[in-house]
Amino acid sequence: MLKTQEYLMVQSVRLEAHETWGHGKHGLVFLFSKSGSGTFTARNSTQSLVPGDILVFDEAAGLKVEVSDKQGAFHFMAFSVCFDNLLPLFACNEIAFLHNVAESFKIAKIHPAKTALASECHRLLALVPAEFGLDHRGQLIRIAATILSEEFKEQRNQKSRYLRTEDHMVEVIERLSSAEVINLSVGEMAGKFSCSRRHLNRLFHLHFGVSVASLKMEMRLLKAVSILRDPDVKVINVAEQCGFNHLGLFNTCFKRRFGLSPGRWRLSNNKPAVAVASEVPGQAHCPMQSNGLCPMNGPIRTNARATRLHFIGKITGGMPVAGDSRI
Repeated sequence: MLKTQEYLMVQSVRLEAHETWGHGKHGLVFLFSKSGSGTFTARNSTQSLVPGDILVFDEAAGLKVEVSDKQGAFHFMAFSVCFDNLLPLFACNEIAFLHNVAESFKIAKIHPAKTALASECHRLLALVPAEFGLDHRGQLIRIAATILSEEFKEQRNQKSRYLRTEDHMVEVIERLSSAEVINLSVGEMAGKFSCSRRHLNRLFHLHFGVSVASLKMEMRLLKAVSILRDPDVKVINVAEQCGFNHLGLFNTCFKRRFGLSPGRWRLSNNKPAVAVASEVPGQAHCPMQSNGLCPMNGPIRTNARATRLHFIGKITGGMPVAGDSRI
């Protein structure tokens, strides 16, 4: 197995049939395919390399390169850099993204030959002086900086998309009626958010720590608590208004959440649900309690605060519940 020898020193490698190449230095490795065809294998996955491609990977990728055509050869150039040595080059706002950028290279990344970035980096590579020295290292840093700049830009875009997604979620939730929140299926909810069911669940896990179905169930039960305060409404009617077609299912879900059946909860002097639940230790169960999003237990402690309060306001008609800072 052939290995790279020097940090920030470009190496020309020609692999013949049955030869493999692996890097021997710590840090980030940049490989520039020049001629022939090769493959690289990492994490039990094999992909092809053609002339003009650029492959970037971290030492943790455990990657090896070999010839695709066993009758031919594969020629490429490679060098390695270490993030620690590049730290003085990064601005404060870039250092904030540095961990994510470094993590992204633990899975080898290809910049295809047809991209403008690959063309520009191959052009810069041709300008690297043959003699190993400061000019040689400086030009390699320029190439690395060109590729890393794209990675930092992608990280900033991801953050921007995240913020836009959060704003979009709040806007959609503001438009949803109480009946829609409770009665729409997960698929119909996804349609309201203009995304797939799978992506909607990812968004809800991100903002609430639970699935759409779990949050909908919590909202249905909160509405039930609100309606049960009216002693004239029959329990079966409460179940129907909260989207339960079967009274037994409603009783089971309510008792699992609050520790008492709906009827017993109402008979307990119409106490707040949190007080009733506390009288039956270990029986109340909220799917959002562990991540601090439960509106009946403890303070709100995540960035989903505003979004969750929109939901609570819709379900309870603005009536504060225990744990809500509006009390």
